[in-house]
Amino acid sequence: MKTKAKSKSGQLVALLSLAVIGTACLIEEVEQPAQVDAGGTFTTIVTVSDANEEAANAHYGAMAVMVPADWSYTSGSFTTTDDVGSGEMLVDPDNGSVWLTQDGVGAVDINTFFTTPDNMQWVCLLSDVGSVHDAGVVHEVTLNFGVGNTNGSYPIGYVVTVNSGNALDYINGDDVDDGYAMVDTSFNHMVEVVGGTAIIGDDKLPSKYQLSQNYPNPFNPETTIDFRIDPDSHVNISVFDINGNFVQELVNEWKGSGSHQVKFSGHSIPSGIYFYKITSKEFTDIRKMTLIQ
Repeated sequence: MKTKAKSKSGQLVALLSLAVIGTACLIEEVEQPAQVDAGGTFTTIVTVSDANEEAANAHYGAMAVMVPADWSYTSGSFTTTDDVGSGEMLVDPDNGSVWLTQDGVGAVDINTFFTTPDNMQWVCLLSDVGSVHDAGVVHEVTLNFGVGNTNGSYPIGYVVTVNSGNALDYINGDDVDDGYAMVDTSFNHMVEVVGGTAIIGDDKLPSKYQLSQNYPNPFNPETTIDFRIDPDSHVNISVFDINGNFVQELVNEWKGSGSHQVKFSGHSIPSGIYFYKITSKEFTDIRKMTLIQ
């Protein structure tokens, strides 16, 4: 669920935000560097629009950012276009427990709702003040993270919403600010960390087979699947629907030992649960993914 996005050396924007009922948030743009130095600072800017007026309830803005597990949040701030004001983005002491709820379900684990790669973590943030505002306001948030020491390419992910219960019942699946969605996401903003330690030894070769969970998950309409093989092997990765019917073949070729990735597009298939299966001479595994159109 991503609108415009671009990477450049610069800053990150997070969010301020919206209302409890009839609040529509939409990520308009993400600006972040394509490469950062290990031990340095990652600064990103996220621009968020709100189609609706909020005249009564001064709700706090909420945001979750998926970053590498060895990164740390250092500071953040927000500004708005209609003179609502500015302020700081602070770490949520409850780790998103208010907005990470669904009607009839209660608290939701963000790592389960949005599948999180093993080497990534979610950082939940809140604005330090709430606000009322006119329709059409744009919020711009700048966030700073301390970069860890592990080299690699990482898919930074963003979730914006309002600090209100059951927000996940109103997740935006169409990239349209229609006055209804309370939660919008933007995933796979890749950044490369350089100058640190190697991911898997000096040769960067995996020591085992692995089929990783796709990310993002749920996805709309594209997602990425990482896999590792050792030694060289012929690999097949195919997608099946919930009834076991073949949908699409993603990989069917000889692959060298190491880490690989493949993208899957759900443009031409309906929303639902799908499975992807990897098969090689020494290894077979299956994982589940969810498409939300």
